[in-house]
Order: sequence, then C-alpha cells, then structure tokens
Amino acid sequence: MSDILANDVRTQYEKAFATIKGIVEAFPEDKWLVPHGDVYYIPSRIAYHLASFIDGLIAGGYSDPDFRSKLPFGAWIDGTPETLPNKKAFIGYYDEVIGRANKVLSALDDAKVTEQLPADMARFGATQIGAHLRNMRELSAHTGELNKMLIENGIDDIWF
Repeated sequence: MSDILANDVRTQYEKAFATIKGIVEAFPEDKWLVPHGDVYYIPSRIAYHLASFIDGLIAGGYSDPDFRSKLPFGAWIDGTPETLPNKKAFIGYYDEVIGRANKVLSALDDAKVTEQLPADMARFGATQIGAHLRNMRELSAHTGELNKMLIENGIDDIWF
C-alpha cells in the first residue's frame, strides 16, 4: 500500500505549520501582546493556543494527564499581556512543538490514517483522517484570526 493519504496529511500540516510561523515572524513586535479590537484577540494568545493545540492533539501531549499543567506559559485562555510569551519565547516553544509533531506525523501511513477512532474520540470523526481534518479546521480558523490582525497592522496576510 502506498502512503498517498498519509503524505497528503503531512504536506498539509507542513503548510499549516509554516503559515503560522510566517505570521508570527511577520507580526510587529510592538503589537504582539496588544489586544486587537477585543481583549481576547491578543496575537500571542491566539498563536499560543495554536501551539498548545498542536502540542496536545498532534504531537500527543494529551496522552500525559499532566500536560496542561506543564504548558510553559500556563493555559492559553487565561493568558494576559503579562503572562503570554513574547515573540522570541513563543518561537522557541513553537519550534519544539513542531519538532514533536513532525516526529509523530513521520510515523503515519495509510493504514494508520484510515483506522477507526476509539469511541471516546468520536467527536473528532470516525477515522484518524477525520480527526486530522478537524485539526486542520482548528488551525485554519485561528490562522485566519492572526492574518486579520496582521492586516490591521498594515501587513499582507500570509498563507503557504
């Protein structure tokens, strides 16, 4: 069996991961910890949510019952400009997360991505590929938010 499905999954994650990093790198340093229209929309908070999501669901962090308590900057939803990471700290964490995620993704093959999900994960889809599609929807939603904030700062949106 070829790994055509698994390769497509990996390719789309690579592009999503690169888009997130590109947005972060392009984001003005002086706007990184500033709310954009609403206190929820702090670029660092949204980016940190994406990183912790990738770390938990794609890199396998949620298999550790203490995962959330080990996050380097606390729970993303509780983040404030005082507790959220600056760009340099975020990129350090993000690069580590992507390394872990890529290691997990490198083990995918077509048999794995077509496996049925356990019953307790049915909210993510019927199969592993369904869960990956759901993950990409989450990444896309928040990437769009970050891109909107880039545009609000006079910078073109980024999408790979």
